[in-house]
Amino acid sequence: MARPQFFYSEALMGYDMGPQHPLKPRRLAMTRDLLASYGAFEGALELTDPKPLTREEAAQTHDAKFLEVLERLSGGEAVVNAGRYGFGTGDNPIFRGMYESSLLYSGGSAAAAQAVVDGADVAFNIAGGLHHAHYARAAGFCILNDCAIGLRRLRQKFARVAYVDIDVHHGDGVQELFYDDPTVLTVSLHESGRTLFPGTGDTDEIGEGAGAGFSLNLPFAPNTTDDVWIEAWRASALPFLRAFQPEAILLQMGTDPHYLDPLAHVNLTAQGWLEAVRDVRDLGVPIVAVGGGGYNLTTVPRMWTLAVAHLAGFDVADEVPAAYAYRAEIPHLADPAPPNVDANARLRARRFADHSTAALNDLRRHPAWSGKFA
Repeated sequence: MARPQFFYSEALMGYDMGPQHPLKPRRLAMTRDLLASYGAFEGALELTDPKPLTREEAAQTHDAKFLEVLERLSGGEAVVNAGRYGFGTGDNPIFRGMYESSLLYSGGSAAAAQAVVDGADVAFNIAGGLHHAHYARAAGFCILNDCAIGLRRLRQKFARVAYVDIDVHHGDGVQELFYDDPTVLTVSLHESGRTLFPGTGDTDEIGEGAGAGFSLNLPFAPNTTDDVWIEAWRASALPFLRAFQPEAILLQMGTDPHYLDPLAHVNLTAQGWLEAVRDVRDLGVPIVAVGGGGYNLTTVPRMWTLAVAHLAGFDVADEVPAAYAYRAEIPHLADPAPPNVDANARLRARRFADHSTAALNDLRRHPAWSGKFA
């Protein structure tokens, strides 16, 4: 059996929004190097260069005018009203080469999806997971929506596909692009939009038209810990995922729910977050695994290494190999202890999660799910 493909290229470092921007491209290289220190590319994984998406392929998901503006800005041309397309903001600054680098990371997700279409059990593109990009607007550090591009590629073969997003931010761009599509189930676990960008993702966002009932959101409060997050996921969203019976899954593995991440307020450990990855794996269907958010460089590489190892089926020791260049900062993959969270904050987070769980489970009565639950 062919080894799972891990799409990566040094050229992905070109998706660089500047030294002050929270999204650090070197987190990709740090993850590749950590996996290499475990010998992952000597037997478990096949390291593969991604090819850029073509303009025509990108236009299947994004507005043609948006792509034209992106290319012009990328080449240094001034474009009037670039802001209407989401460019020139603090989140999405204009930088040279952003057109080419966006096509490259999107090409990685398309290729990973194609590998699954061709029969692979799992394929990886950690440079992907840019789930905030909209049809005609960049947002939240994201320019092209590689998740949607990968899902469309999966739909070329599979009748039902699911998108599972465990990033701390709501997967709004993906939800929007499939909001009326009953063949794509979108599932997002995230910090509530009441306290975090992009301000969306409440339980009443369920889809529209033929897609009504097939957008699932499980929002959490600040200070949510492993036990609350895992319990809510397994009591609500995971049963829906099982009931949908997807033929393939695209898993967005944002690591920013971790308690050390600077851009959010959820308090998961690496091993708590990993439980959802395991649950998705245990569904037994092919998986395209992409990256996503993650802004603490001591957490991103180890969490993605754990996820890749579990999905690809190889063992990694908790103690990081001595050969790894960042071993002083990252000595272990798992967290030694959970964060200290005030008892009252824990109680508020649990009550919020209980409310989200109940609201999501009310969707079982929706006609879209008739007869799907015993």
